[in-house]
Amino acid sequence: MANLDDSTFEAVNNGNFKIFGEMGGANALAHQNRCNIIAETAMVRALDTLNNTSVPEGLGIAAAQRGDISKIVGELGATVAGLQQLMKGAQTTPPVTP
Repeated sequence: MANLDDSTFEAVNNGNFKIFGEMGGANALAHQNRCNIIAETAMVRALDTLNNTSVPEGLGIAAAQRGDISKIVGELGATVAGLQQLMKGAQTTPPVTP
């Protein structure tokens, strides 16, 4: 096996260090570029949705937002409680009659 002097090893190590450093920087820049593209695409889609909402669709969204959800949940709760009472009554066996 050939003997190489220390300057050769140092040159190779320095070259490798430089290459890996440059690759890391290039990868970081490419990643940031991809993140920017994703963010811009999401923003364009959101703005497009806002700009292209029809009047009936907008009115429907506004009506849904103004709806009284607590009233609906209360009514559903009362209905469920009534059904539970009916089921409890249906499970009870009548007393034995002589």
